Amino acid sequence: MSSLDPEQHLVNINSKVIASFAKLSEVFWVLLQTQAQRHGLSGTQLQLLLFIKFHPAPHQRKAAFMAREFHVTKATISDSIKALEQKGLIQRSNDVNDSRSFILSLTPKGVELAAAAENFTSPLDAGVDELPALQKELLLTSVFDLIYRLNQATIISTQRMCYNCRYYGGNRKDHHYCNLLNQPLAVADLRLECPEFTQ
Repeated sequence: MSSLDPEQHLVNINSKVIASFAKLSEVFWVLLQTQAQRHGLSGTQLQLLLFIKFHPAPHQRKAAFMAREFHVTKATISDSIKALEQKGLIQRSNDVNDSRSFILSLTPKGVELAAAAENFTSPLDAGVDELPALQKELLLTSVFDLIYRLNQATIISTQRMCYNCRYYGGNRKDHHYCNLLNQPLAVADLRLECPEFTQ
């Protein structure tokens, strides 16, 4: 039984959900590729450029960290780094704590390109924006729970989200609490990329 078989969509709700995720994944990838090509980049190169922009912590801007983050080999990341360097979009600096590694940052040209390309998800943003508030909350908690389960099954790498954080004191259903902030969290307050995340 395959969730990609349309016959399964008639009788199996799990297959419908998985096929729906596949469709959304295709939309995201098409939008990313279209924007990347517009700027003479590959999809991976654009993802890397935007990751560097939005992740200021030095340890997150190392090749090994990004390879784990994108679930690709270090060689694949290295190829993208070389291409982005040749285009004058990123630069490397030595890591004062580890002479074997380096930290990546955007050049002024890279900052400009990232700013021009960062809103490639706007069609998806517009679609989500039209959903009623309660539907958004149900969708968010369902997706968070699925990400958590896949992470626990070691299918995806560590997620810097509330459910995985040592400070999370909720039940992942109808009670969310942050022990760092010492306060309950509304569904809209749950974080996927939390700078205070501690495992």
